[in-house]
Amino acid sequence: MNTSFFNKKQIAGICILLCLLVVNIAATTAQSLTISGRVVDNGGAAIRGAAASLTDSTGRAVDSTRTDEDGRFRLLAPAGSYDLSITAGGFSTFKRMVTVEGVDQSIELTLDPATLSESITITPVRAEIRLIDAPASVSVLDSKDVDNAAAQTMDDLLRQVPGFSLFRRSSSMVANPTTQGVSLRGTGASGASRTLVMSDNVPLNDAFGGWVYWDRVPRAAVDRIELVRGGSSDLYGSDALSGVINVISRPPSDRVVNFEASYGTRDTSDVSFYVADQWKGFGINLSGEAMRTDGYFLVGPDDRGLVDAEAASKHRALGLRISYDWGGEDQFFLRGSLFDEDRDNGTLLQRNDTATESVATGARLRTPDGSNWNFTLFANQQRFHQNFTAVSADRNSETLNRNQFVPSRDAGFSFNWSRLSFEKHLLVAGVDLRGVRGTSNEEGFFNGRMTTLLSTGGRQRRAGFFAQDLLRISSRWQLAVSARYDNWRDSSAASVLKTLATGVVQPTFFAERSKNAFSPRLAVTFRPVESLSLRAAGYRAFRAPTLNELYRGFRVGNVQTLANELLEAERLTGGEVGADWTGSKILSARISGYWTETVNPVTNFTLSVTPALITRQRRNLGRTRSRGIEAETEIRPAKYWRITAGYLFSDATVKRAPQDAALVGLWLPQIPRHQFTLQTVYSHPDHVTAAMQFRATGKQFDDDQNQLALGSFAVVDAMISRPLIRSLDLFLAVQNVFDQQYAVGRTPVETLGMPRLIRGGIRIRFER
Repeated sequence: MNTSFFNKKQIAGICILLCLLVVNIAATTAQSLTISGRVVDNGGAAIRGAAASLTDSTGRAVDSTRTDEDGRFRLLAPAGSYDLSITAGGFSTFKRMVTVEGVDQSIELTLDPATLSESITITPVRAEIRLIDAPASVSVLDSKDVDNAAAQTMDDLLRQVPGFSLFRRSSSMVANPTTQGVSLRGTGASGASRTLVMSDNVPLNDAFGGWVYWDRVPRAAVDRIELVRGGSSDLYGSDALSGVINVISRPPSDRVVNFEASYGTRDTSDVSFYVADQWKGFGINLSGEAMRTDGYFLVGPDDRGLVDAEAASKHRALGLRISYDWGGEDQFFLRGSLFDEDRDNGTLLQRNDTATESVATGARLRTPDGSNWNFTLFANQQRFHQNFTAVSADRNSETLNRNQFVPSRDAGFSFNWSRLSFEKHLLVAGVDLRGVRGTSNEEGFFNGRMTTLLSTGGRQRRAGFFAQDLLRISSRWQLAVSARYDNWRDSSAASVLKTLATGVVQPTFFAERSKNAFSPRLAVTFRPVESLSLRAAGYRAFRAPTLNELYRGFRVGNVQTLANELLEAERLTGGEVGADWTGSKILSARISGYWTETVNPVTNFTLSVTPALITRQRRNLGRTRSRGIEAETEIRPAKYWRITAGYLFSDATVKRAPQDAALVGLWLPQIPRHQFTLQTVYSHPDHVTAAMQFRATGKQFDDDQNQLALGSFAVVDAMISRPLIRSLDLFLAVQNVFDQQYAVGRTPVETLGMPRLIRGGIRIRFER
């Protein structure tokens, strides 16, 4: 029997085809000429990873590539005239018409730092727009900001942005994931986020609970992070009550390797990588991250007992993306990712772990009429486990009282269309759909014995339709009108309690609910001169309660929080005015004043307080108000130097509380009135990069009654790196340089923030 894959005739045919292919490639290459060059900054240093492309007179892409570690590129094209474009993050776009004639050409190009008027953003209007034209307050952190920060986690990096806050002050490196809800501008923090967090336009907010797993996106894969402050439900729906954070991955490119590994104190090790390549339109990238740490004691030495242990944690993330570009801006992609983490929650018995599998596919099309069409379909499956204990007053003993298993699934679809019409109207419209199913399965314990089984959960479906017209009235005036209609439905909700001693089963079925929300927004922008943009906006936004808030209770330390199936949606009305100025390449500044009022905010309402237990329940409070001022500035005082600073004043108080009038006038929990950040960077690519981050936060309260105060604090982080050989850097990073001790929570035992953490490592970067 002949077991070979091919017979002799087939082999001969394959050889002939290969010969013809080689001849064809040679003939094509012979007809093409080379445009090569080197891209440098205004200090003469090479810019690696810059995108270089040639387009013909019809706008068709002829060839594209990225600069290597020496800043060099090489493009092929037949004789003719073309538009050469060079783009790089943080730099102005370079464009020039070039003529390809009978000989190869070589040129050297210098890129200047990008100004506010030249930077492009996509998140504020769900379409590309210049940052200075955005009808909202927007901040952008690029890959250099990620590299220059000592922070190891995404949330610690974002703390350098004024107004960013989590339910707890603690880092996600040691914090329980259910405390990682994010808000902007003092809207009110809880386990459920009041800000939509996305990765490449796919939601990262946990569909069941609303919190965020910040480590799902490897740092090495991040191209930039866009933050939009203020109510954004007009385009993004429920989760965007106080804004949107969009983590944008590195774009597909020719062969690229980005790798970082470090090791530090507290046995902290970390590896993050991103590798990519593309060939004839096909692109593939693989990214991943693995981190582990022994953590630290969450409770101070004076309160620490025998049950206290270091809050160790570890996580792993892996992602694969395959894409195909078939010319111009048309692209299809398919990606999948895995994520899991394990955490010790600061005592001998408390643990939690999560495993998530995700898949997404979509396409981007540009039709001859100038329309841009974007489609995304995604799905997630997750298993979350956590146990809870009761700790004695002297913290020398603890007993298991609850063990929870929370499986959940969600799927969604997003469609987005945009088009520039009559050179004045940027029209945007689309649809978002998302459905989630989740259940909290709980084992109850008493005196070390399992006594009850409780299963609660349900389904939630959301659908939203939105439209926007960004109208350029004149060269100075711009008007943005947008609106969205949302419907959400809670169904199949039930709670089943089984008492093991008697075998009695008590089912409770919750009524199906369907609610609607209309979220309009009106914004105007005035440009008296090219370097100054004045803006004003008014909007309404909302947030529907999550399945977690409706049906799942939890316990942290000696604080027990009960669920509430009767929760209503939060509804926000707000307005803001602001100015963006970019008078030169040396200085740019942004300032905004805002006012928001939220009706029915979901808060953890205190029911009772005893020495052994604080009992709270999620309730709609009544009405809260947040008003304040935020400011940011960037200064480039000299070659290689960059200084950025930010400040937020936020007056967030309770205005109406029918269930407890004593709460009126009190501060919202977890919201400080003052936040200040400062970053200084010196970066000479051939010698050294040194960066310092300073962060100061004012007093805040851990509870709704303003009895558990958390004092103000300030910390300094630092990072220094130096090229060792080509494509290889060594770095040293220190978080909390002066080992400042500060409180991040009181339950009522005070828990502490991260002490000094020192780590050193290597970075390897290669781009063809």
